[in-house]
Amino acid sequence: MIRVLALAIALLALAAPAQATSLSAAGSYLDGSLDRNGCAHESGGPASVNLSAWTAFGLVATGRSASGPARCIERHAASLKAITDIEVATLALVAAGRNPRSAGGRDFVQAITAALRGGRIGTLVATNQFGILALKAAGATIPASAKRTLLADQNRDGSWSVAIGGDGDSNLTATGIQAAIAAGVSRSDPVIRRALGYLQRFRSQGGYALGLGSPPDAQSTGWALSGLASVQRTDPAAAAYLGRLQNANGSFAYQRGLQVTPVWVTAQAAMGLAGRSFPLRP
Repeated sequence: MIRVLALAIALLALAAPAQATSLSAAGSYLDGSLDRNGCAHESGGPASVNLSAWTAFGLVATGRSASGPARCIERHAASLKAITDIEVATLALVAAGRNPRSAGGRDFVQAITAALRGGRIGTLVATNQFGILALKAAGATIPASAKRTLLADQNRDGSWSVAIGGDGDSNLTATGIQAAIAAGVSRSDPVIRRALGYLQRFRSQGGYALGLGSPPDAQSTGWALSGLASVQRTDPAAAAYLGRLQNANGSFAYQRGLQVTPVWVTAQAAMGLAGRSFPLRP
């Protein structure tokens, strides 16, 4: 028993520096994706405000400044029309230590609250979840009706899905957990317990899959780890799975042998690997 305990302690001692090195490399890679205006782009692709917002999360999670992406968002604030883009931009500005109520002359918080219709922020399960998280990040009041809708959107099995009543989705289940916590739901509440139980059904080969029965991927694993972090839980095996997907340049493969949208994938993987959840702060 003593030998087992000693081995566990030794493995933990080795894992911490390795994870720190992994996150540092990821942060360096994400920094390299920014142009001179602070906007992020995939290699060979155009700069994107939305990608810049996601890159901000990865940078903050790895201990770096997100001032560049924040400047990019503020510079192009007027171009953001979709409520999802505004919600993600709000979360990114808060993560960077900026004010989303004064983003390039726009009040993103007002835009989010104005999108509340029939108890839902936006029109989707996801827009309501991210709207709640964005309002929490900005220190704004979360409408009681949006919270009720969030809870009503949860399937009886504990999952959240893309379409109301559809099959469970690991990413939206993880985000639903974070949104519920942001809305004041206790970690011990049945809502959270059911969601955590269902989230484990997405476990696959050490990581987490997007859908049941699918192979694991870096983004879904990152999402799951962030969902767990919001209730102060970890999954060392999933973190180890992510570590095996990291490339020499610091980026993360989507799946083993599959390199797609590496900036986006790396930003989401890094946030989960760092044990960070929404709303993210500097």
